[in-house]
Amino acid sequence: MNCGTRLLGMLVPALLLTACGTTQQINVADTCAGKPPRSQCWMELESHPGCYVWNAFLQEGMTATWSGECAGNVADGEGELLFTWSDKVQAGRGALVSGKPRGPWTLNHADGREEDVTY
Repeated sequence: MNCGTRLLGMLVPALLLTACGTTQQINVADTCAGKPPRSQCWMELESHPGCYVWNAFLQEGMTATWSGECAGNVADGEGELLFTWSDKVQAGRGALVSGKPRGPWTLNHADGREEDVTY
């Protein structure tokens, strides 16, 4: 199988983004493009075009950046994840595994609260 983007299906074509060296697959229908606020979806990172992170609380005009690495087409490893929308920023520091938070994280919420959580 080639690494990158491929077209699947005949009746309802869907692009499936497949990460090289990982088993993570992201269906284009599950990305944040065109989704309403409060959706859960895969968001493309501004800092790493073609790389995605899971967004559990999409807001209108929201963007995401990641200071860590990407494995294939998903954010992976240790780093800082920033979600920015309107005049708000939510920052988190921890590990992403296949684009989703794993283990201990420190969150700095847009309302100023700091919280330690475990995923």
